[in-house]
Amino acid sequence: MKLVINEKLINRNKRIGQIATFSSLAILAGGLFLAFQSDVTQMLLSYVALIVGFITSQVGIYYTNRFGRNPRFDELFTKNLQKLSNQYTLYVYSSPIPLLLVGPSGFWLPIPISAGGNISYRKNRWRQQGGNFLMKLFAQEGIGRLGIEEATNIKDLTKYIQKMSETDDSLPPMQSVLVLVNETAEIGDVENAPTQIIHIKKLRRYIRKVDRACPTPLSDEALENINALFS
Repeated sequence: MKLVINEKLINRNKRIGQIATFSSLAILAGGLFLAFQSDVTQMLLSYVALIVGFITSQVGIYYTNRFGRNPRFDELFTKNLQKLSNQYTLYVYSSPIPLLLVGPSGFWLPIPISAGGNISYRKNRWRQQGGNFLMKLFAQEGIGRLGIEEATNIKDLTKYIQKMSETDDSLPPMQSVLVLVNETAEIGDVENAPTQIIHIKKLRRYIRKVDRACPTPLSDEALENINALFS
């Protein structure tokens, strides 16, 4: 498998997470200090500082969770998929979406899920039961709005390819897949789920299975033309 990774963006966003995290601690500490003052103005400022500190901390958590964790999500995918043939190319923050795998059957759009507990699809919604309450509270182990994220990825990728392509040929298939990266996560009732959900350890085998069953795999020339769009 070939790997195209935007190290510059990853390092920049990692620094943003670090700066936001330390800044939020300083702001929250200042707000806590002002809260114990007798002056009314200082007490009001303490509330403002606490609100700003909380928002800044959420920014820090967002960036740290995606770019500062060890290993990062993309590193887990790279490790799992590295044994795929050179027909595959994994784009990490170097395409219109965070993770994109180009292969013989078209585009794979993996969406990492760090949530623990039981993940199921019931009444037209993805649902999570169990997991770490504190981690969910700080947006580190929630499942988020998976349907919206999937639709946004498809829309952004389609728009980019249509803009960059010089032909009016139909687009290769796009397959979203939800990937559990938390070893404690369990897959519940997903019989009616609109999107495949799978543990990351089984991802490579699943991709190979789908690609082998593809009735019209892309030629090497077609793959080269597609990859040229992201170079």
